[in-house]
Amino acid sequence: MLGRDNESELLESLLRHAADGRGGGVLLHGEPGIGKTALLSHVLEQAAGFRVLRAVGVEPEADLAYATLHQLLLPLLGRAHELPDPQAQALRVLFGSAHGAPPDPFLVGLATLSLLSLAAGEKPVLCVVDDAHWADRPTLKTLAFVARRLDDEPIAVVLAARADEGHSTDLPDLRRIQLAGLEPEAARALLAERAGGRRLSEGEQDRLLAVTGGNPLALIELAGRRIPPEGTPEPPAMTDRLQRSFLARIRARHVESLPLLQLIAADGSGSVATIEKAATSMGIATGLLHRAELDELLAYDGTRLVFRHPLIRSAIYHSATSSRRVAIHRAFAVAFDAPADQHRHAWHLGQAVLGHDEYAADRLEHSAEQAAQRGGPAAAMASLSRAAELTVDGPRRGRRLWNAAHAAAQGGFTAAAVELLDRAEREPSLDETDRISVAVMRAVVAEFAGSPNDAMDLIKPWIPRALRLDRRRFVPTVAMYGNLGVRANRPQAWSDLAGWLDESTPAPDDPEDAVLLLLRDAARARTGRDPGPAVRERAAVESLTDPITMTLAGAISRALGDHELSGRLYRDAGRLARNSGALGALAWNLEYQAADEISRGRLGLAEAHAEEGAQFAAEVGQPNTACRNRGLLALCAAIRGRPDAGELASAVLAEAGERDLADAMFYARRALGLIELVAGRYREAVRHFEAVGAWDADAPPDLAMGIVPDLVEALVRAGERDRAAAATARYAQWTERIASPGLGALTARCRALVRTGGADAHYAESLRLHARSDAPLEHARTQLLFGERLRRDRRRSEAQEHLRAAAETFRRVGALTWADRALGELRATGESGRTRTPEADTLSTLTPQELRITLAVGEGLTNREIAAQLFLSPRTVDYHLRKVFQKAGIASRAELMRLVLAERPA
Repeated sequence: MLGRDNESELLESLLRHAADGRGGGVLLHGEPGIGKTALLSHVLEQAAGFRVLRAVGVEPEADLAYATLHQLLLPLLGRAHELPDPQAQALRVLFGSAHGAPPDPFLVGLATLSLLSLAAGEKPVLCVVDDAHWADRPTLKTLAFVARRLDDEPIAVVLAARADEGHSTDLPDLRRIQLAGLEPEAARALLAERAGGRRLSEGEQDRLLAVTGGNPLALIELAGRRIPPEGTPEPPAMTDRLQRSFLARIRARHVESLPLLQLIAADGSGSVATIEKAATSMGIATGLLHRAELDELLAYDGTRLVFRHPLIRSAIYHSATSSRRVAIHRAFAVAFDAPADQHRHAWHLGQAVLGHDEYAADRLEHSAEQAAQRGGPAAAMASLSRAAELTVDGPRRGRRLWNAAHAAAQGGFTAAAVELLDRAEREPSLDETDRISVAVMRAVVAEFAGSPNDAMDLIKPWIPRALRLDRRRFVPTVAMYGNLGVRANRPQAWSDLAGWLDESTPAPDDPEDAVLLLLRDAARARTGRDPGPAVRERAAVESLTDPITMTLAGAISRALGDHELSGRLYRDAGRLARNSGALGALAWNLEYQAADEISRGRLGLAEAHAEEGAQFAAEVGQPNTACRNRGLLALCAAIRGRPDAGELASAVLAEAGERDLADAMFYARRALGLIELVAGRYREAVRHFEAVGAWDADAPPDLAMGIVPDLVEALVRAGERDRAAAATARYAQWTERIASPGLGALTARCRALVRTGGADAHYAESLRLHARSDAPLEHARTQLLFGERLRRDRRRSEAQEHLRAAAETFRRVGALTWADRALGELRATGESGRTRTPEADTLSTLTPQELRITLAVGEGLTNREIAAQLFLSPRTVDYHLRKVFQKAGIASRAELMRLVLAERPA
């Protein structure tokens, strides 16, 4: 602990806050031997009054899904029956005590949070995980999930991990304590205390400090060794040289035990019985396991035999020759050959094989299937990748590589997914359907974490063949191509789809085929043809059950002007994804829900969806989705007139530009343009709006056309009426094939703006169509513009009516800067006295998290059900509900339900 005063204080502060109900997490991060374990020992000593849960990551279990989580939760699993049934079942399936549907990783995270919260109801809980770099990836993702939700829990999480070995710790929301080497004064004090009786000269100390970088373990281990003189090549601290120093000490003291130690190092389970079984098969004596000779190297906690330091284990394991390691793994494959140990059996069997072996590959594939069912994509990826290496048959090897890539993509391991897909694509015997699947998976990876343009280019050549080979199977792929065309600002996608789908004959009563029919009609409308019957007649799409396909169908319906069906599909898809714990699908879906709520003027709901979507997207490895959701948050901030809106939008614009995300740039550009428009800086507004895309192109992109109503207003106010008229004409041509009251209202408003006389009829038509659509914000903007025109024409009484209505709507939806502008116009009409506008309703005063919980209460859900849906603990739900009660001035759930019914938009 020498030289660690600051780190000690931070850890003690973490415990104090957790004891007060304000938990959190810390990650001790640094190179091997830097002092992480010593700090963990210190925090354990300070944790008086805490329930302590401990786990240690071990290298052979790094690919065994949830192995470390099982260690951590083992003392609490007897209380799993107190959890909601889906959570309890998830843990039972996860740890092999029950059969059932594979739990989603985020359902596992929620179950873990709930179990810890349950224990914390009795006393504060401290979770300590040492060597987290060797913990399995699903465990780390679960702990990351938990750590993000501890603000209102008496739970502290402390992990220690190496900075440069093993699995990535991937815990971005834990406060990182980066442990550096000791300062010279502390290092010299450590050397004086632990130099083993040998007094080092000042020069020797300086040399030792230089070659170790102040690493405490390296200082201690090398203090008694001869340090090469300056100028002699010396590796940095904690590399193979230091590990060899561990091995030299072991060989000097325990050379006769090295075969047994190598066996223990390869095991990973810590089971004495299993180690003895494997040792017997290899003729290795195990008597030392029950005596004290190896106590300086090994520790037994009553259930598991572990090395006291992972470097010792690593050094011993790698001291064995490759043939020796193969023999050891073969012995363990036999020792673990039982149904309860099938994962370890398959893992050891895979390591014991040289060359091709279909039996071992089959066992690994089966193990991967079980890992996938238990929410372990990293384990599935590793098992399938190794299985492919052992496979002789080309097509089977290709499919295993594709499945490994699919697992990698599910786990957010983008680079690994790409590498596995590269290997799969090199298989010459893949059939055409498999090659399409490889291209589709590449496109999915590109859409979530790469370039939407690349995603389009990847799947475009395959779509005609996919429609001929297996039309229904590839419906999401075809719909994704159209959706990407909008996202990437590439209108050619509509022409492509129109040509491909005109040649197919979908059945309108089949849900998947109904999606293709919607897509065909949208493509026809966008290419100037009659789209066919109204979207509302496509009832089959409402029987879809896949959240991804439903969301894509909603986007297509919106392109056809049926906002009611679109919003219903978005919401139903989100509920399905949420109820099944499919957070990858939910993160992506929430962007669509947020954009839909913005169009309906429900900014609070939009912010709640976008904030949650950005958080979940970051958790599941979808940086593009996260950026898009942040773009929607910036747009909401701009409409509300918040001071930070410009900064938020600029940050999104910079990130989206780097990622080539045209849709995220659209959100950011629109936000910046609206800020300038409401502030009266019209030419700056025009600059932002026109940057979205070329509205005057022969085939204008959807995003560019979607900004035209804003652009027309900015152009007229900037004195460029001719350009505004040209944009209006182009917009009318773009919307004429779509039977949408909302689009018709915007078209009429644009026509009214560019007219120098006779605008009243167009404004009246716009207001009539607005009344048939659910777009209060745009309705109020039309009323504001009409009121301004009437005021300029000195028709004050009529102007006041429209301006007053506009101000009230702006105030109600939270667009305060627009409300101020309407009130300014109203005062200019001569309306005397303070204009009465309604106060903001209670729901608009809530934070996004409070709003999500409040709306769930309005649906009649209990706290436990709300916690399960929102991936929170019941304690956190209760905390936020108390704040809602305080803000609303109510005291019961019944009152809150009545409030939601009274205030929630239809």
